[in-house]
Amino acid sequence: MNEKLRIVLKKAWNPPTLLVWLGLLGSVCLTVAVVSFVKTLPEALRPATIVIAVAVLLLCLWIFVRWLCSWPNLRRTLFVLACLITLVALFYAEEDFRGKHAWNNFKREGEAKGEKFDMASFVPPPVPDDQNFAMTPLLRPVLDYYRSTNGVRWRDTNGYARLENLRVYGSNADYNKAPAFGSVEQDKFTDLQAWHDYYQGNTNFPQPKLSGSPAQDILVALGKFDAEMNELREAAATRPASRFPIHYEEQPPFGILLPHLSRIKGLCQLFLLRSTALMELGRGEEALADLQMAFRFSDSVRDEPFLIDHLVRIAALTIDLEGVREGLVRHVWSDAQLARLEKYLASLNILAEAEKNMRGERSFGLSGLEYYRRKGFGGQPAEMYYMGEDGNSQNPPAFLGGLSLLPGGIYYQNMVVIALLHQEFILGAVDEPKHRVFPEISAGLTNALSHMRMTPYNLLGKMLMPAFAHSSRTSARAQTFVDEARAACALERYRLAHGQLPEALEAVAPQFIEQIPNDVIDGKLLRYRKNSDGSYVLYSIGWNQTDDGGIVVMGKGSAPGVDANQGDWVWQMPAK
Repeated sequence: MNEKLRIVLKKAWNPPTLLVWLGLLGSVCLTVAVVSFVKTLPEALRPATIVIAVAVLLLCLWIFVRWLCSWPNLRRTLFVLACLITLVALFYAEEDFRGKHAWNNFKREGEAKGEKFDMASFVPPPVPDDQNFAMTPLLRPVLDYYRSTNGVRWRDTNGYARLENLRVYGSNADYNKAPAFGSVEQDKFTDLQAWHDYYQGNTNFPQPKLSGSPAQDILVALGKFDAEMNELREAAATRPASRFPIHYEEQPPFGILLPHLSRIKGLCQLFLLRSTALMELGRGEEALADLQMAFRFSDSVRDEPFLIDHLVRIAALTIDLEGVREGLVRHVWSDAQLARLEKYLASLNILAEAEKNMRGERSFGLSGLEYYRRKGFGGQPAEMYYMGEDGNSQNPPAFLGGLSLLPGGIYYQNMVVIALLHQEFILGAVDEPKHRVFPEISAGLTNALSHMRMTPYNLLGKMLMPAFAHSSRTSARAQTFVDEARAACALERYRLAHGQLPEALEAVAPQFIEQIPNDVIDGKLLRYRKNSDGSYVLYSIGWNQTDDGGIVVMGKGSAPGVDANQGDWVWQMPAK
């Protein structure tokens, strides 16, 4: 055999250092990619993909170990590792110092202006159980849970099931076939005939011995819940406060459970449907009492400090306001009853609630980042973006696991960014003393996020802050509908006194309303137009800040809703 060929064949492979390191790095990257995306592959391809990835990793490790088994290579490797460890330690120390310094300065300046950033400042104070509406026996079980190795468990499963079954649609209902409620914004009223047909023959509900009017038969069906509704009425009369026992102490804050929220809307619907049936029968005082119960449920979460609390409160309040409209169109209330209702509506300050709520949401968000900063490498900050309704992480993508490697100072820098965005575009968009909301300031959040180049210092802010983009608009619309309901009560009182509606809204003040609310968008009085057929329209110029003449714009799609960004925010009242 040729001597040169023999030497080549016998020569051990000694790959270049750069090639060895690149191979090792490539194998690690491949492993991470496989772990991240193997679940997205078809079932048949997963085993082969895993086998190939493991084989490549083992081969690269074998080559690296062989290369390392040389004293010069080992010495160079140890020196490089020592340098890298030193540089990484210096990097972490420098970032921690800069981040903590930036956050402490920001926090100090904010607190000097009266801002608060700690969770404890926004947790509602406890109240005695005998004064707490949320601790009535029917409602108490909803938050009486504990966590075990098998997940969340409720202590009083029978009590929890009893509350869960308190549904106007019944248990196991097909919501696609169930009747809908009316809608203030879409100018729809509750179809009592549709509800009558839904209950007729439904074995989940009592049936009348002799069929009567739709309203009468609905009351018979809802008699299924008489015991529970009476218990709630008694509790509302004797327990003036409401504090659901939320587990604020749980960590991380993003995992705190709020199971009571899913029942608030359902209880409002139950009392609203009964109230509407009573209105149809001309039983105005009973109807108003049930409507006030619906308001009590929407009020029961107004002091809670999370954004989702505020959104559920607004959703429930919107249901309740449809009850006001149902009563006004039927003319079932006296002047004294309308005055009582308007006085309650005047006490609803959604903009003040929004400001308090968003400060609370900010504090809990910042506390969540502080939690993951303390956890260090043992934390998984990606779970705050993928947190399920049960408070457990919903398997965030593996590639986001790298967030746990962030220096503590990076969390502090992100806390500064998040707090600044809140202050500038969310809190800055609402001026509660002037009863105003500014769409152009609110829109600045989306613009700022879209133009913000992603860096480690704002990564978490860019992940979390889009959830707040429409919060100011939602609060502004809710406040508008409350204001319009107040004006509508005053108009009905004017009609009772004069036999007809006024030509101008100014005529109702101060006799029937102390002061006409201003439009939260432009600060002018709410727009009012009396039509020749006896109907009228009350409206705000809406989020586009343009007077569209009381036009509601619908969105697109198979089941379009109202486009809250376009058109006006309208309260329409037909002649009847």
